[in-house]
Amino acid sequence: MTRPRPDLWYPLAQLLAALRTLLRAAAPDAFAAIARDARAQLAVLTALVRRYIHILAAETPLPPLRTAAPPTDRKTSAPAPRRDRRALFQLLELPAAPGRPGSGEDPPALQWALLIEAAARLAAVLADPAPHARRLARRFGTLLVPGLRELPVPWHVTRRLAPEVDTLLCAMDQAARPLAWAGINSS
Repeated sequence: MTRPRPDLWYPLAQLLAALRTLLRAAAPDAFAAIARDARAQLAVLTALVRRYIHILAAETPLPPLRTAAPPTDRKTSAPAPRRDRRALFQLLELPAAPGRPGSGEDPPALQWALLIEAAARLAAVLADPAPHARRLARRFGTLLVPGLRELPVPWHVTRRLAPEVDTLLCAMDQAARPLAWAGINSS
């Protein structure tokens, strides 16, 4: 199966496989030793996958909008049931909600389980990115704020990255936000 934009997909898949291998090899009770690095890798992978989806959405052609059917008599037709579904992956980087910080760290076993679940969600999104790209492409016309933050990950996370990952993050951010990078000479 060919992947959309294999030049971007394969490095993402390799980084995600490395994180999942690290998480599977760690014992849940002894996870505290690698928790900070694993969280940093997950934050970077999430930012990379989000930029990958934005790149695909910008390249996705959408069919013309459907015209609405004429309204029918509301007394005779039953209301359509609303589906309450949450997206598997948040496509937009929204600012964090203001609030108090937590009372403390979660136990290592819980952190491990949450990171395993988050990595599995990223793998599911990366396995089939087309529906997410179409969903974002439909939202591009209605967005009032930019969908991606200026800094993909905080600076203290960027310090922990290998230079290759930082370069990939910059390249994908440049491809996902071309207007923001238009006046910058990145060579």
